[in-house]
Amino acid sequence: MIEIQKKQVAIICTDGTSIKCSINVLAGQKLFDIIKNPNEHFISLNDADITYPEQIQSFKLSTKITEKKESLILNKSMIKWLDEIK
Repeated sequence: MIEIQKKQVAIICTDGTSIKCSINVLAGQKLFDIIKNPNEHFISLNDADITYPEQIQSFKLSTKITEKKESLILNKSMIKWLDEIK
């Protein structure tokens, strides 16, 4: 039987979007190995809390838009920074 583990991560994307989510990994597999795998261009994210960059509106009001997604597929080329949350 293949053992799957969930790792909680924080991701910053190249467009400034931030995502807190979980990623399923094989037991003993490192996040670095998943991100650097040249055969996979996308990564599956679970229980994602997405915060989009602030938008400046008139009179210097700013708005942050946040949404929750049960699952999300992200193009790995959009990842600027990734860190495991322990």
